[in-house]
Amino acid sequence: MADIISKVFDENEDFRALIISDNESAEELQLQEVIAASFFHLHMSSSTLNNESPESSQGYCEICMETKGTDEMFKLDNCSHHSFCSDCIGSHSQSKIQQNIFPVTCPGLRCRAIIEPETCKSIIPENVFARWEEGLSESSLLACEKFYCPYKNCSELLIYDHNEEIIECICPSCQRLFCASCCVPWHTGLDCDKFQKEEKDKEEDLKVEELAKNSKWMKCPHCKRLVQKADGCIHITCWCKFEFCYVCGGTWSEEHWSCQIS
Repeated sequence: MADIISKVFDENEDFRALIISDNESAEELQLQEVIAASFFHLHMSSSTLNNESPESSQGYCEICMETKGTDEMFKLDNCSHHSFCSDCIGSHSQSKIQQNIFPVTCPGLRCRAIIEPETCKSIIPENVFARWEEGLSESSLLACEKFYCPYKNCSELLIYDHNEEIIECICPSCQRLFCASCCVPWHTGLDCDKFQKEEKDKEEDLKVEELAKNSKWMKCPHCKRLVQKADGCIHITCWCKFEFCYVCGGTWSEEHWSCQIS
């Protein structure tokens, strides 16, 4: 009986020791947490004293909606209202360039702040950067009136400066004389107004000739006036009193009745 009581007592002692050991471990863990918390508050206090925000090393991108380090954020020089990461700005810029939209502006809603190519040079491919600069040059030319040398074997791109009224010009590429006002080779002996009137008349004549050809109208062999036969026979008497065949255009004779049959 004494042995049994002794055994139970020993087991209880072991259990008590286990409890004491667990309690000591718990106290040690609590102590570690207190120390860690103390270091955290010390760091926070130090940051506050130095006017540093605990989140100052991070930024939020409004496109991908992710929090990223400041070294991953893109700085918009002309816009302080929007925040984007470099990856999203790079993708945005490439998309606009592929669509030939210049200049490239801030992706913020209704924001017209312009993004300069140089600021994105490190985050986009070289060929995209080159196209960006080329596109900006082309868009700046759209604000000017551009035309080409009127000589077909030259066709050099030229810009007309309205600040100076220049008519007689020499192409800097082919060295030939042309009219900058009419954009044609130089019209010797004609001023611009008379030349343009004659050109307009020629254009109208060409339109009428094209219509006559498509409608199969005939010209009087004598006065060259166009004649349209609405109905009747092929024997035509023109306004100039000249008689001709409407089928072959020859001077009228009885033999021309066979033209209609053939």
